[in-house]
Amino acid sequence: MEHAEKKHNTIEILHPEVWSLAVRLSSGKLVYAVHSRMEDNSLIYGDIPFSGTEENDVKEIESIVYDNRFFLYDYETRHFLSESSHFLLIPDEFSAGGDYSECCGYYRHLYPDDNLAVRTDRIESCGVTLAFGIDHALDSFLRRTFDNPPVMHCLTPMIRFLKSKENFGSAERMYVYVNDGKVEIIAFKGGKLLFSNFFSFDAIEDAFYYIMNAWHVNGFDRSDAEIHILGEKRCRKALLPELRRYVPTVVQSIFPARLLRMGKNAMEAPFDLIVLPLCE
Repeated sequence: MEHAEKKHNTIEILHPEVWSLAVRLSSGKLVYAVHSRMEDNSLIYGDIPFSGTEENDVKEIESIVYDNRFFLYDYETRHFLSESSHFLLIPDEFSAGGDYSECCGYYRHLYPDDNLAVRTDRIESCGVTLAFGIDHALDSFLRRTFDNPPVMHCLTPMIRFLKSKENFGSAERMYVYVNDGKVEIIAFKGGKLLFSNFFSFDAIEDAFYYIMNAWHVNGFDRSDAEIHILGEKRCRKALLPELRRYVPTVVQSIFPARLLRMGKNAMEAPFDLIVLPLCE
C-alpha cells in the first residue's frame, strides 16, 4: 500500500542533509520512511513491491533504488533493516563483548551450511550481540551504493527501544509488534532481555498462536506478567480480546509523543523504521 504523499519516483527533498532514510528489506517489498529533524509533519513512507523470487531479489532491489532517485540523496543518516530468518542472540560473556570473530563462530556453528555474509548488531544496553546472515550480493550492493551504511536486523531497533522502557522496571513483560504480516515478540524479565523472535502469518489466529506459545515457553504464566501490544490497528483490535481471555494484563503500548512531530500519519507508519531516532 502506498502511503507517501507523492509517487515514489516524484519524491523530492531539497535539503537531504537534515533528513533521515530508513529502509526495511522485506520479502517481496521494500518499505521506506523518510523524515526531517528540522521540519514537523515531514514524514513520508510507503512500500515498493517486487516479485520476491530469491534468484532475482538483488537485481530487483537495485532497479528500485536506481528508478527512485530519492533513495540516493545524501541523507544525514541512512539505515537498512534485514528480515533475515538466520540470526541468533549471543550474550557478552560468550562473545568477549561482541567480538566479531567469536560471533561468526557461533553463527557458523548454528548454520553450518549457510553461505551468507555475517553482520552483527551490538546491543550494549542488553549485553548481547545479534548476529545475522545477509546475501553477499545484497550486502555488497548496499555497501558500495550507500557508502557502507548501517545494516541491522529488523529486531534490533525494537529491542533497543523497548529496553529503554525497561531500565527502571522489574516486571515480566512481553512486547508484541504486529506489522505487515509479521509479529515480533520481545520479552524481558527483571529488565533483562529473555527472548526475541519474529514470525510471518497469514491469519491473525496464527499470530495469536505464536504469541501464546512464546508466553508459555518463556514461563510467563504468572499473575503479574504483562503483554504490551503495538502495531497495526486492525491486528491489535483482533488480538486484544483473545489475549485477554488467557493473560490477566494485556495493554496497548503508548505511542511515543516525540514521534508525533513527524506527522499526523506517524501512528500508521512502520514503527520499526520511525523509532530509529529514539534508539541512537
